[in-house]
Amino acid sequence: MNIPPSPRLKIIGVGNAWRGDDAVGLLVVRRLKAGQPPEVEIAECRGTVTAVREAWKDAAGVIVVDAVVSGGRPGSIYRFDAHGGGVPAQLSRSPSSHGWGVAEALALGQLFQELPPYLIIYGIEGQNFGPGQEVSQEVAAAIPEAVQRLRREIEVWLEREPS
Repeated sequence: MNIPPSPRLKIIGVGNAWRGDDAVGLLVVRRLKAGQPPEVEIAECRGTVTAVREAWKDAAGVIVVDAVVSGGRPGSIYRFDAHGGGVPAQLSRSPSSHGWGVAEALALGQLFQELPPYLIIYGIEGQNFGPGQEVSQEVAAAIPEAVQRLRREIEVWLEREPS
């Protein structure tokens, strides 16, 4: 008898702690770590295409948190369902120093049909991405709201998945 793996939600914070606002995904998931049930795994990822795709591998549900650059107001929080249209092109410009990040991992996952069954992307608009810069005030101010939204997402996930 085949028994499916137990439902598992993985929250992945993406970023580089040494590049200002690019650290926001890491900072958000670090705040989430305390008090999470065992069904929820919290991970940090540097943000390369390979690292992101490997991080979400075999997860039943995934929420990715990353900085985005669209020209919007710094600190704005965006939410996208990867199976419901994905990330708009204007938000897919990666602040990554290597130019390939979450948006590209999403595109490759779609191409190879390797996306998790449930995949939500949270993007937080950044403005400072230089080496050694601190997180901007606007982005730092958005972190508590992003954490609160993610906690709600986790509650919804746990309520809908059988134990």
